[in-house]
Amino acid sequence: MAWSDNYRQAKFRNASFVVPRHDLSGGSRGAVHEFPKKDIPYVENMGKRVKQFSIEAFIIGDDYMIDRDALITELDKGSGKLVHPYYGTIDVFCQNYIARETDTENGMVRFTIQFVQSGALSFPNTVIDTVKDVSVKKTAAISASKSAFVKVYSLFQVPFSVSQNAINTVDMGISAIETAKKSVSTASEYKRKLDTSKGKVIQLAYDALDLCQEIADIMTFGTNEEDSSSASADNALTQYKEMSDLWEFVPEDILVEDDPSMVFAVFVQVNAVINAMGLISLMEFKSLDDAIAVRDQVFAKLEQLILEVTDDELYVKLYDLQTSVSHDVDTRGADLARLGEYTLNNSLPAFVVSHDLYGNIDFEQDIIDRNKIEHPLFVPGCQTIEVLINE
Repeated sequence: MAWSDNYRQAKFRNASFVVPRHDLSGGSRGAVHEFPKKDIPYVENMGKRVKQFSIEAFIIGDDYMIDRDALITELDKGSGKLVHPYYGTIDVFCQNYIARETDTENGMVRFTIQFVQSGALSFPNTVIDTVKDVSVKKTAAISASKSAFVKVYSLFQVPFSVSQNAINTVDMGISAIETAKKSVSTASEYKRKLDTSKGKVIQLAYDALDLCQEIADIMTFGTNEEDSSSASADNALTQYKEMSDLWEFVPEDILVEDDPSMVFAVFVQVNAVINAMGLISLMEFKSLDDAIAVRDQVFAKLEQLILEVTDDELYVKLYDLQTSVSHDVDTRGADLARLGEYTLNNSLPAFVVSHDLYGNIDFEQDIIDRNKIEHPLFVPGCQTIEVLINE
């Protein structure tokens, strides 16, 4: 992955700016203990120093004063989320700033801003329920996606062809969701929800609030633990794959700029990615490599979609969810096996390979599935196969 794939538009709270240069300082706090007749002292590690971000920024343009004043207002509030171009979203406190304007740089203001990383007042550490945290962040992201959708979607005062195209796209979207969600298609509650949505497509298309709520409901059905057809370790991967089928949902035609059909399609894609990230926390992975592969797949799609997101709240909630999912995978993956390679001298049955590697035959099916072995009694010799390594 190139460095530019992780580059972010700099922003503090709701104010954006350009960062041509930045400095990060950190380190560890050490207490030096000197002892009689000892030439070398003992340094006790007292924890990390606070990270400090020194940012050179500028705002330029004919209306730069408006954006300058907006940034100053946000900086004066002190605490907030900094979207750092290179380090992502960080909770910081603005210690001080300097704004410089000169008659040789008309239409431009330069800032020197000092941030320190900050956090809430905390007490003795507790174990974080990463699965619950992902669920909470997922709910917040879905709520933000609905708020963002309502702000920009409307069929009022648009050409007839545009409104008809949007109605067709909504109909297509509901059908696409029905086709994708095979795992819950037989649930009576889901069928009622789906039939209700299908029966009022035109009404929904003209009501942004009802539309996003209906679509969110039929997409999340089955992905939450509290649903009657709840997601579990047994079906989370299946539901994840169903959600991935909706990542590329697009309207047949885009007739005008900011076409309501495209706005709706992006809403479907964003919610499919949000639900997919939520499902990752419910999956049981056999190896850390498997978990990372699934996580990276959905994160890659998120990076594409984030380019379509213009709502600040949704932007932050998506990255909050991404951070939570990453933490969940890292936490649960710490105890997982890693993938390795193994070469047999001779062809052997899969159960024999399992016994030779692990002392039991419990991994026979994993060896067969992971390496797409055509016959369980014939694992080819002199070929490298992929196996789990318990370190």
